[in-house]
Amino acid sequence: MKKHNYRAKKVNDINWSLVKENLAGGAAVLAVDIAKEKQYALLSTMDNSVSELWYWNHPEQTREVLAGLESLRCPLTVVMESTSTYGDAMRYQFRRSGFDVDQISAKRVFDAREIYDGVPSLHDAKSVTVIMRLHREGLSKPWRESNANERNLDALRREFDLHQSQYLRNQNRLEAYLSRHWPEVLSLLSLDSVTLESLLINYGTPERITRQAQEVEQKMRAWGKSQLKDDKIERVLRSAAATLGQPCLDTERHYLQALAEEMRHNRQQCAYAKQALEAIVNADDGLKELRLSIGLVTTAILLSCRLDPRNYANAHSFHKALGLNLKEKSSGRYQGQLKITKRGCSMVRRYLYFAALRLIKNDPVAKAWYQAKVDARFKNKTVIAVMCKLAKALWYLGRGERFDARKLFTVAV
Repeated sequence: MKKHNYRAKKVNDINWSLVKENLAGGAAVLAVDIAKEKQYALLSTMDNSVSELWYWNHPEQTREVLAGLESLRCPLTVVMESTSTYGDAMRYQFRRSGFDVDQISAKRVFDAREIYDGVPSLHDAKSVTVIMRLHREGLSKPWRESNANERNLDALRREFDLHQSQYLRNQNRLEAYLSRHWPEVLSLLSLDSVTLESLLINYGTPERITRQAQEVEQKMRAWGKSQLKDDKIERVLRSAAATLGQPCLDTERHYLQALAEEMRHNRQQCAYAKQALEAIVNADDGLKELRLSIGLVTTAILLSCRLDPRNYANAHSFHKALGLNLKEKSSGRYQGQLKITKRGCSMVRRYLYFAALRLIKNDPVAKAWYQAKVDARFKNKTVIAVMCKLAKALWYLGRGERFDARKLFTVAV
């Protein structure tokens, strides 16, 4: 195996006229390694008769690169890794320039780092060379851009997750602080109680609540409506008056109020994003069986992560895209355990896991199968087995079939 030198030049040193002359209008490939600022690219023909490796700073020099590529006047295919959002702006500009864009798996590039030169290292200049070699071997595929509906779902899903995760973190902070200053209220009102939230925003501390007990009582009735009984209100007020908690300083009171205010904001924005996601799912009649089986939010999460089961050729390919197919690592006498690959979006697997738990709880057939298979030491494995079966069923539900647990689970009568 030959030693390979990866020598890149600055984009300013590229003689575009000479490159154009060498290409003579023939097809070329541009492999690009995506980074935050310093981008590496390899321009080459499929037979490697022309090869130019260079780097440039994005976004300062990207227009110069685009102009140089356009000046070549030849069919050009750009091959890029599927890495987050850092390459989206460049990919958009490549498409605007009329170039085809192909996608190569970042995991495949990483795994191939030692194949071509025998050195287990990976750096930007080497990455573009590996990308080019993999493309020549036919391991890339055309890049499918998200349509407007998918982009809407993705933005709403991110907003929903942003506010939901922040709300849960703030709940933990609130529990810790109330344990110091008003521990009794934690057994009377839940942390997600709108009444507790409003109490803290308006008054902040149990001392202030006690000083304005009559006003607080009236407001609690308005906030809690029929869900909050008089006895509960009385106990909350008594706990504020006789709390064992440490009295708050003004700065601590302000923190509690700010924390509760932020929780209200997160809760309201999370509800808005959830309603918008559900509205999009409800508007698509083809998703009826999916949303009835796994819920509106889980269906929206699937679509927002570009995992619409209707876009896959068969149930197995959809199951694999979810990262639920099995992998094995065995050698000689060592027999490794079968585990799911966990490729793709972890958020989708998390929501499908909860959907599997709901199925076990609510469906008698799934529940009977689970109870017959479950090992008390490894309960989670059986839940994941249910999740894998459910994932394959989603492909059929996406095509309008009704969910029938008896087709998934064999239960002895």
